[in-house]
Amino acid sequence: MSDDRIAFHGTLRQLLEQVERGEMVPKLQASHAPPCKFWTAFQVINGIRHVAPVIHGPKGCTYSVASAYKMGSCEYRGVPMEPTSCTAQNETDVVYGGEGKLLDAVREADRRYHPDLIVILSCCCSGIIGDDVETIAQIAEGEVSARVLAIRSEGFGGDFRSGYEDAFKALMDLMEPRREVIPRTINIIGARQGPTYTEWTEDLNELERLVHAIGVEINGVLCGGCTLDQIRRAPSAALNASWCYDWGQKLGDLMEERFGLPYARTGQPYGPTATEEWIMGVAVPLGLEDRASELIRQETAAVSRELDTLRRCFEGKTALIEISEFPGPIRALSLASMAEEFGAHPVVINLHPYTVKERMPSIKFLLERGQNPEVILTQGLFSLGSFNVSSETQAEVEAIAVQYDSALYLGSPRRQPGIPQVNMTTITGYPQYGYQGIRNMARLMQSSLEHAGRPRSPLFKRVLYGG
Repeated sequence: MSDDRIAFHGTLRQLLEQVERGEMVPKLQASHAPPCKFWTAFQVINGIRHVAPVIHGPKGCTYSVASAYKMGSCEYRGVPMEPTSCTAQNETDVVYGGEGKLLDAVREADRRYHPDLIVILSCCCSGIIGDDVETIAQIAEGEVSARVLAIRSEGFGGDFRSGYEDAFKALMDLMEPRREVIPRTINIIGARQGPTYTEWTEDLNELERLVHAIGVEINGVLCGGCTLDQIRRAPSAALNASWCYDWGQKLGDLMEERFGLPYARTGQPYGPTATEEWIMGVAVPLGLEDRASELIRQETAAVSRELDTLRRCFEGKTALIEISEFPGPIRALSLASMAEEFGAHPVVINLHPYTVKERMPSIKFLLERGQNPEVILTQGLFSLGSFNVSSETQAEVEAIAVQYDSALYLGSPRRQPGIPQVNMTTITGYPQYGYQGIRNMARLMQSSLEHAGRPRSPLFKRVLYGG
């Protein structure tokens, strides 16, 4: 493959070093960002039961997040009709300020919906004119029945990651001091309800199944369907465990610092080794090693056929993994580790420098654990300013695929790399965590190899990429 199609080819560690030195800076960097700070803060708040978000901004911002995130996640939490309120800022509000209007909106939300919690989220408009949402929250809390918080979440005030982290940080103000520890109780932290591009409730369900099997109760999933009471008593749990280290790390560190609550630092449970590490990360601090060891023995025996299938499918092959667009870069790295465990040589395609920069603590965590796969970044993704598949990136992936013998492609079904491919986005493939994930992954792998000879539609390819 010609060098003019490659922006980077090396190891994960080498890519991280170049990003840290400022050598990998895309010209259209902002275009590679996921949703803005306001959207990601809303995702966290949207994962709390009986919350009424009050968005201090124009109607368009409210319509966008509510239509994208609200219904599916509310149905999962059993409250499908929860509202999203808005101050509907207009030109007059921008000129004269909208703090009075915001206070009225909070009062109305409390009167109409009787929520446990009201969270004010600022938008770009209210952020630009400097409306004091924090003071309004303090005033409102003295007038209404609900707890009231404010999060400065205007889109220009940070990147997508700061939206998540600032929302989690604000929720810590709702937590009560760590008093009597509730034995054998954990919080699963770092969740959001969107559904997001990287999170599936089926994965959380598998984690719940595993911890219950070793005699551990879950106080709450913060914030994936939790209640205000679960947030309040979260510091009294015996341990925090992350559904994904990348998203749980900041909240885990902050709660450990403020409340002295231990945090189990484990990666995503893809494959047998990572799943065992995740289970033991919960069991060992709670003194449940024996029960966890027995569970691991039983579950491993139950998926022995699937483990053989995965070994047969992966062994001796090159696994080309391209899930930068969906379902996310950290899952790509977790999947690379799993492929290597089963005897494949993993190559992660299009892990973008923007992603490495924003997820640097997690990338370093994975490197410390020995994960350092080969990485290829194509010029198409690096320079076009979009994670979406394009004719240029399609051609680049095709060119990469022919460089490797016995290669498999794991990623989007929209690609046509000309080699056996596994659709990592199919709804029938969830969960991907834990032992249920091993079953699903084995089924997907076997099906892809059995049907590898079936031709892809040339019409579909022209629709996607032109030509």
